[in-house]
Formats: sequence, structure tokens, C-alpha cells
Amino acid sequence: MSRSGSGKKRERLRGVTELPKLHGEARFRATIGGGKGRQVNLGLYADRWLAAFAYNVGAELLYGDRRPKNEIPASDQPDTHEVRWIAARVRRRLGMDEARTSFEHRPPSTEQLMTLLEITVVPFWRGQIDVGAAQLARELDLAARRLVEAAHVLFWSQESGHPSPQAALERLLALRLDRTFRRGDLTRMVLDDDGDDELRLARWLVYPDELPGGGGFRSAVGQIYTELVEPEPTTAHSALPGWAFILGVAPPFSSEQVRAAYRSRSKSVHPDIGGSQAEFVRLQSAYEEAQRYCAAREL
Repeated sequence: MSRSGSGKKRERLRGVTELPKLHGEARFRATIGGGKGRQVNLGLYADRWLAAFAYNVGAELLYGDRRPKNEIPASDQPDTHEVRWIAARVRRRLGMDEARTSFEHRPPSTEQLMTLLEITVVPFWRGQIDVGAAQLARELDLAARRLVEAAHVLFWSQESGHPSPQAALERLLALRLDRTFRRGDLTRMVLDDDGDDELRLARWLVYPDELPGGGGFRSAVGQIYTELVEPEPTTAHSALPGWAFILGVAPPFSSEQVRAAYRSRSKSVHPDIGGSQAEFVRLQSAYEEAQRYCAAREL
């Protein structure tokens, strides 16, 4: 707030001390004698007249009309919000009101935010995926984008000591991989491949545990990192082709379903738009294999 008093001759104000400028802004401390030689700090203020008003509030509370107060020009009087804020602050500083820090005024800790993300937000968006949809890849991408948006809402201020949204997603994916595979080398490899892309991290986090007919998160990771993941025992009823996991499709298969999944997936992994060359090659190989599968069965 710009106050007219800034251009006036600097008169001495009771209980106001001007401190050296900090980050280009003058700061003013208000103090008042609390008796027995004790000085009470009434807080720092960006404006000398606000500090003068803080002193006046303290003088009124402690001494009533027995102590002179600062004369504040009409143009420099605090507004209604400032009056309430300064009065409440001075009362707390003088010990007349207990300092109350309500829950809504305390920023949540990193662990609280991580817990919210892990047990509420991620499961919600994972649960929004229609695992029986013809285009599972599209379902995953939609849920992943919503998860990334939620992470940005939760972890919006790194100045508060919170991790970045990307780091939070990476931390949760590492936990999921460790719990599922118990292989530190696999966790590191997945994060090395996808840890620099929020959307890929989120896509792995929302990938369902199980898919119709078998498969799910463990199988999808295993199809890509075959050198690190031992294949699970499968049966004729539960086994799904490896290309199905890469394309993100589930039975019943069809040529149209496979083609649509490939086109949708290409939009997010193609190297020309920032995707991974290795992942795009895997996608092309899976598509060709899927075409042969469908052609042989006239699907």
C-alpha cells in the first residue's frame, strides 16, 4: 500500500525503530515498555505508520489514556483489515491472547502430502480406469494427466520444503516397484528410463494391478524389462501376449482395436514429440506382432 506519509518530513514516532532495508523494502519495528524495564516487541511492519499504529494499540491496552500516542495522518490510517490484524497481533505479543495456530494456517508437511497422494489421489485415478476398455492406453493417459495435475496442486511450493511434483511421483513409483519386485536394480532402471517425465511416472502409478484375463502392473513392467523380471507362472486362461501390454489393450482383441491403440500410444511416445526412441521401437514391434496375431485369426 502506498501512503502519503512517505513524502513527509520524517518525524520521530513513539515506539517505532527503522531497520536497514531488506530486499529493497524498509522495515519498521514497533516496541513498547511492558513495565519493570521490559520492552515488548510488537512486530515488524513494512510501513512506519502501521508500526506507529501497533504502538498506539499497545499503549491503549497497557496504559489507556495515561500514555501519549502517535498522531497518524488521516491519509495514512490503516484500513479495516490492517486494524484487525495489528490489534490481534499486538494482543498476542502482550500475552493477552494465546497464540493460536489453527490447522488451516499450518502448511501440511511433506509426509502428510505424500500420504494423501499415495493413499487417496493415486488409488482414485487408478480406479477411474476402465480396465475393459478397447483403448486401455487412452484410459491410462487420461488418468495419468489428471494425476500429474493433482501432484502440481499438492506440491506447488518448493519454498516450503516440499519436493517438486515430479520428485513426489518418482518417490511413489519407487515404492510401488520395490513392493512389487523387491529388486533395487529394476527400480533404478525404470526410474532412469522414465524419471525425467512426469506423465510416464504417473502412467506407471495408475496402471491397474490386474487386468481382465490376467496381467497388470507386474506383467506390464516385466514385458519391458525381461532381463530383470522373472516371468510369472501362467496358464492358458491367464496368459496375455506381450504386445498387448505394450499397446495397452485387453481381450477381446481386434485389428481395429490394435490399430487405434497404436495410433493413440504413438502420440505420446514418438521421438519427434519428445518420446523415447527405445519405447517407440518397442511399440512398433508390438504393433507388427499384434497385426500378425489378428490376421492369423481373422480378427
